Amino acid sequence: MAEFTNTVTKRIGIVLLLVGLIILSIGLYNMGGRYLSPDRFFERWLDVISWNKYRVKEYPAVFYGSYLVIVGLFLSVLYDKVTGRLVQWILTGRTKRDT
Repeated sequence: MAEFTNTVTKRIGIVLLLVGLIILSIGLYNMGGRYLSPDRFFERWLDVISWNKYRVKEYPAVFYGSYLVIVGLFLSVLYDKVTGRLVQWILTGRTKRDT
């Protein structure tokens, strides 16, 4: 667990991930409260994620929550595998594997 939260970036990512999950769950609850079939439910969710302006206005919590979860995942769970290597490659031109 200490390695999972060893940098400030990872701790910020965990906070964003948790806040995003809370907002997303509230938004999905509100969206699913209209007695939609599973097909229509996921269709509307994909409409919101793909920036359909009418759906984003109708379900803003789903929009913001989805993207906060994605950003939180990249800054916390996937930081060592993806984001950290990309940042190091941009700054130095080398990855951890090169050294």
